[in-house]
Amino acid sequence: MKFVSKLALAAALTLGASAVGSAPALAQKADKNAEPQLKVSDAFRKAAVAAETALKAKDLATADTQLTAAETVAANDDEKYYSGFLRLQLELEKKNEAGQMKALGALASNPKTPPDRAKVYGAIYNYMVGSQYLAQKKPADAIAPLLKARELGSTQEDLPVLLANAYAATGKPNESIAEVNRAIEASKAAGRKPPVDWYKFAIPRVNATGDRAAMADWLKRYIAEYPTVQNWRWAIQVYRQGTAATGKTEKMNLYRLMRATNALADRGDYADYSFAAQQSGLPWEAVAVIDEGRKAGKIPAADADTQRTYTASQTAVKSEGSLEGLAKQATSAKDGRTAQQTADAFLASGNYARALELYDLSLQKGSVDADEVNLNRGVALRALGRKDEARTAFQAVKGAHANLALLWQASIDFPPLA
Repeated sequence: MKFVSKLALAAALTLGASAVGSAPALAQKADKNAEPQLKVSDAFRKAAVAAETALKAKDLATADTQLTAAETVAANDDEKYYSGFLRLQLELEKKNEAGQMKALGALASNPKTPPDRAKVYGAIYNYMVGSQYLAQKKPADAIAPLLKARELGSTQEDLPVLLANAYAATGKPNESIAEVNRAIEASKAAGRKPPVDWYKFAIPRVNATGDRAAMADWLKRYIAEYPTVQNWRWAIQVYRQGTAATGKTEKMNLYRLMRATNALADRGDYADYSFAAQQSGLPWEAVAVIDEGRKAGKIPAADADTQRTYTASQTAVKSEGSLEGLAKQATSAKDGRTAQQTADAFLASGNYARALELYDLSLQKGSVDADEVNLNRGVALRALGRKDEARTAFQAVKGAHANLALLWQASIDFPPLA
């Protein structure tokens, strides 16, 4: 998806008196305290005054004719400055972008332009140049003038947006992401809600960098701003693209997160989830997911693939027998591995209270991956409605599962998703 924003050139060029200043003095005689006079010839003065008079009367055709005459005879920097000043006013009235840019460029570089005004003119001019390069599909050329506009003090809302586009199109994802972040923070600081497309532009690029911590943080911010089921599903799918090879724990807990936030959307989601559970040795979860999918009308009754998964999972559940028998074995085992495996089974069966007890036992006995156990403890605690304890469990997760734990932790604080 392309990150596009209107150039808002009209807004950029709506210059108030503080930006453009008052008209420079043209009369030969003036009060001692007045603005310094411009040194101009009689020929220039006559045409310039006529142009200014016509411009004030909104007679743009006459103003253009007289100003062209003044520009023709303009010989020194004073005359070029004043004619540029009038030209900018005229082109603003005419809404002529090319004319505005030419006048701005001339004013920004004229030594007679007061320094504060020169910065304003230069900032807008460079902003427009960069915008135009982007419109012409020349992103590499757009970067320098846009950065110059920022250096000169431009506060245009679109500036980081345009730079993000330019950086993205020139193979600089980190710079592009930083500009989107700048745009988001500026929008919030101004009391506005950042557009959803800004997040959707940045997140895939963050994902492509391989920085899983940054990815989790961006997804958390995105869902905090736009907490909907559809957005959760999209966020998890994007995150999952970078976790395909990280094993059962990540894979299953991403599906569980979708289930916990009502983000399982269609037959494919339910079928993939149930098959993954069955293949991971968690047949209880596979059966439960298919039952939910059928009840929700997402899995057709005659769906052969899910039926095969369902049948195989039911058979496996029966062959496993009572999970309480496994729990007794876990109690007498020397290390915590049996307790963890049994807890995984209870978690998959939906008995979160027993799962929690056995996860705690596994940590007491040791010889287990504490991060994996705490991640699943958090899932169980969240399902039991023990939010503060779940948050603590997720915060304890480090290493490979820390980023996924951030997403689970984020889900605790969101309102019910719809």
